[in-house]
Amino acid sequence: MPETATPAGPVAGGEAAGPVTLLGIRHHGPGSARAVAAALAELKPDAILIEGPPEADALIPMAAHPSMRPPVALLVYADADPSRAGFWPFAEFSPEWIALRFGIDADIPVRFIDLPSGHRFAALPQDEDAEDREQGTASEDDQEEERHGEERHVLDSMRRTDPIAALATAAGYDDPERWWEDVVEQRANGTFSALDSFAAIADAMAAVRDQTRPEDEQREAYMRQCVREEIKAGRRRIAVICGAFHVPALAELGPAAPDVKILKELPKKAKTTATWVPWTHGRLSFRSGYGAGIESPGWYHHLFTAPDLVVERWLARVAELFRAEDLPVSSAHLIEATRLAQTLATLRGRTLAGLTEVTEAVQSVLCGGYDTQMALVRDKLVIGEDLGEVPPDVPVVPLAADLAKEQKRLRFQPKPGQTEAKLDLREPNPGDKSRLLHRLNILGIHWGTLGRSQGSGTFWETWSLDWQPEFAVKLVEAAIWGTTVATAASAKSADRAADAEQLAGITDVVEACLLADLPDALDPIMTLLADRAALDTDVAHLADALPALARTLRYGDVRGTDTSSLRKVADTLVVRIALGFPPACSGLDEDGAQKMRVRMDKTHQAVGLLDDAAAIQEWHRALRLVADREGMTGLLAGRALRLLYDAAKIDGDELNRRMGLALTPGVPPAEAAAWLDGVLSGGAMLLIHDPVLLGLLDRWIAGIPADTFTDVLPLLRRTFSNFEGPERRKIGELARTVGAAPVAGVAAGAEPPGFDRARADRALPVVRMLLGLGTKGETDA
Repeated sequence: MPETATPAGPVAGGEAAGPVTLLGIRHHGPGSARAVAAALAELKPDAILIEGPPEADALIPMAAHPSMRPPVALLVYADADPSRAGFWPFAEFSPEWIALRFGIDADIPVRFIDLPSGHRFAALPQDEDAEDREQGTASEDDQEEERHGEERHVLDSMRRTDPIAALATAAGYDDPERWWEDVVEQRANGTFSALDSFAAIADAMAAVRDQTRPEDEQREAYMRQCVREEIKAGRRRIAVICGAFHVPALAELGPAAPDVKILKELPKKAKTTATWVPWTHGRLSFRSGYGAGIESPGWYHHLFTAPDLVVERWLARVAELFRAEDLPVSSAHLIEATRLAQTLATLRGRTLAGLTEVTEAVQSVLCGGYDTQMALVRDKLVIGEDLGEVPPDVPVVPLAADLAKEQKRLRFQPKPGQTEAKLDLREPNPGDKSRLLHRLNILGIHWGTLGRSQGSGTFWETWSLDWQPEFAVKLVEAAIWGTTVATAASAKSADRAADAEQLAGITDVVEACLLADLPDALDPIMTLLADRAALDTDVAHLADALPALARTLRYGDVRGTDTSSLRKVADTLVVRIALGFPPACSGLDEDGAQKMRVRMDKTHQAVGLLDDAAAIQEWHRALRLVADREGMTGLLAGRALRLLYDAAKIDGDELNRRMGLALTPGVPPAEAAAWLDGVLSGGAMLLIHDPVLLGLLDRWIAGIPADTFTDVLPLLRRTFSNFEGPERRKIGELARTVGAAPVAGVAAGAEPPGFDRARADRALPVVRMLLGLGTKGETDA
């Protein structure tokens, strides 16, 4: 006779009607968690089976460790490729967590019965490729059908991952937990037992469940096999805690042969490792492991932990949050918000106010109808920022253990949410924190993002910190580089430098090594840098490599780093760039000229950081050649001239003379506009403080032929769009005053600057003859 699993049938004499009782739950649901606790107390099982990764069975006892504080997650990853990993998160209000703690505290055997992750990891690449192929071959009709059937697909997805949410949606509820509270837990004032509630959910699931995926069939086949093993071992009261979607498939165990056949088709299981890692409430919104995410983990935690007066206690927390932000909240506000939330619930036919009613009440009464303050409530309370903790003796890779040791030594533990750390590099502890963050960034673990320092001097660093639970996987992946953060960062830096295709990639690694204080990696990388720099003849590569070296030389002394070898490489680069830059700027199209202008600006800034007179002189000589070179692209010639002017290597008269030549009618308008873009891209103050330049520009714009003005206009707009609003307004005001002068910037009747009347007189006879104007006397007449 095939075994039968009972979906929590009627209780008689303390035993269910069959050896197996199925408790179909909603993952991360506080209502389900309370129901599971009541059902287990009523059932008194002798074995508890939970939907979860079997690889983590040995870690179950750690759930009762005094240092374990949810939210936490089980991490399972493939030994050969740690990027293949899965998380199974648990919150304090997760039904699975309640079942774990119940079994451990009552000394009842507990095990996980989901399909082993090793099978999933082994099949992952093939499945992803197949999915890509299916998406890539979809016809236009299929895509149109997909667009029109979006709601249906969303419902199907909810049925598979969160069936209780699907039932709640069908009943008109926007909060699945509110539906569970109203329909299950509060019906008939508790006349029915928790086991009866799960029986009702099982019946509902049988109606909702109308399709399965091959993955679901494999998982459920494995679950049935696990249940059969427990029955064979003589268990009389087996409690199975699983997603409600799976209950209909587990209700009838049937013969084992079909399940054995399904499981034989699975790929060979990959070797895996499991551990506990801290989790956050914010990350509970992600679909991972066995369950769907939830949108309001902070609210669910409140529902589960509040002993009474749920709405009142929640509004008190909102008031505490607002007052901490210096936002006015009075007792009258809270009383009125409570009344409004309860009234809304009554109008909507609900026994108690839920998150929707409370949110609307808070926004209306406490926020004045505005959404700005509600964003604070959503981030801090509805979602929450709780970060869990795991025991220190949890098995981890050596690299993760070294990081935890460093965090403890530096008193630099991760905190939930985004925080800011301002570090003074002159102090030992902040300096070590900075080095740790730089080393983690090299390993791809971006716990901290370096921002613009608010302090004076180069010895301050301001970091934006945001620890993500997924960094646990990153640590496992980075463990191939070493057993400590320092050795792993050094090894990865050396590998990055060796694989760099261009010189700039090596100098970026050098800069990162100096910031992270990795002397073991720096020596071989410096040798590689010197060799590659000597062989590289591409000026663009050399120019791209210089800024990182210049920053390192300028700020390396803050960390006490020896940069003498870098100085030699940098000096050599400047000389080679100066020699090759003018020829490299010739014959470029518009895109090439734009890229070269960026290199010119960065190189100019880098040479200034070097603070070396000889290097600066060589670079200025190169800029003069670019500005004076015949046939040079207007954009680069103008930009070189502007950099020389900013460096006080040419004066205002010379700039006026060059602008007068560049904006003459003989120069094509597009080329003149490009030259103007190069000169003015450094800022508008040049035009504001020099009326002669502004006058020349005004006269040139007024003289552009109508048929070419449309082509030149985008270039002019791009140039002036870089100016600030007040600067553009000031230029417009000044342009009104210069427009009346016959020669812009020159008084009426006066000769423009640089005008040679004697030379002009000598050319007049030839001009009259060419134009057929006759002699001077005839022309005057």
